[in-house]
Amino acid sequence: IVGRKPQSSTSLKNYPECDNEVKSIAKKMWGGCDGKMILSHKYGKGIIYWGKTVKQVLDELHISPDMDVIGVDNTDGHIDYLHRQTKNEEIYFLSNSKPKQEKVTCIFRVSKDMVPELWDATTGQIQNKVKYSKVENGISIDFLMDPVGSRFVVFKNKSGEALSNKIGLGYDLQYGFNSSPKEEEKIKTIDISNNWNLTFNPTMGGPALYHLDSLVSWSDINVEGIKYYSGSASYETDFTNTGNDVATGSKVFIAFDNIEEMARVFVNGKDCGIVWTLPYQAEITNHLRAGSNRIVVQVINTWNNRIVGDVSNPNKKQYTKTNIKYKVKANSPLLKSGLIGKVKILFIKKQE
Repeated sequence: IVGRKPQSSTSLKNYPECDNEVKSIAKKMWGGCDGKMILSHKYGKGIIYWGKTVKQVLDELHISPDMDVIGVDNTDGHIDYLHRQTKNEEIYFLSNSKPKQEKVTCIFRVSKDMVPELWDATTGQIQNKVKYSKVENGISIDFLMDPVGSRFVVFKNKSGEALSNKIGLGYDLQYGFNSSPKEEEKIKTIDISNNWNLTFNPTMGGPALYHLDSLVSWSDINVEGIKYYSGSASYETDFTNTGNDVATGSKVFIAFDNIEEMARVFVNGKDCGIVWTLPYQAEITNHLRAGSNRIVVQVINTWNNRIVGDVSNPNKKQYTKTNIKYKVKANSPLLKSGLIGKVKILFIKKQE
């Protein structure tokens, strides 16, 4: 038990006798432990601690952390975890709350006879090819954690059901675009950041067509129908794929610098999924073809900018009906919207 000696009951039942009973029991259990000069007292088969933190007690008892993070300064707890158990599994949810990639080593206090899998909640990908090592306190695994990324680490018994290989998305959940912690994969890129056609919904005040030489926020475009636009808009462009990179086993991704707020990606009319968090990437391998390829990206932003536009122009057509306009002023800041920055096609091929 770690904590100060109780002085009273949490109930008023049988008051004041209940408080006297608590004090009597506490006196026996805490003994001479006062939290100042005497910080512990043996009682029965256990020990009472007062004046020490839980961490100090665990260190004194040589009990290692449930999960320990090394390799980065984690005093702010940005590499965090949750842990639960099933009858045959130890399940950790591991997360990186910083908006930058982190290379970390995590030591999990589990049986050394267990084997790990990595699960990705965003894509449903399950990866059982995980490099790990057995250490004194359990199992150690190196990770390259994506910006604001997360993974489930699922430890299973070797004697359990055989693991099926469910890897299918081409992205390594342990090392990202790295084939190992030391050797990077060969990366070829095609920059498609320029010359996009952008279509809006005219019924929401946007132009039917607008050309962008470079990708900037809608709020930075000096056209009322765009800077105040809220809703869905589509970006379209073409790029040429030359060579036989896909045929030789490469995986291909489209990568965006920034998306505000969410996007659905289509390649040659095929749905490649929704992109909504860092790193803003979608795999397009199966839908790519030799020669010309058409990219369509449907982006949706929030209502903020359209509401600001309506408040700023009360004598013009109002596109929103809401009871929260009183919270918005004509000079309220506009939020970034759309595709912003660079867009690249990444060809990933593992080193032989």
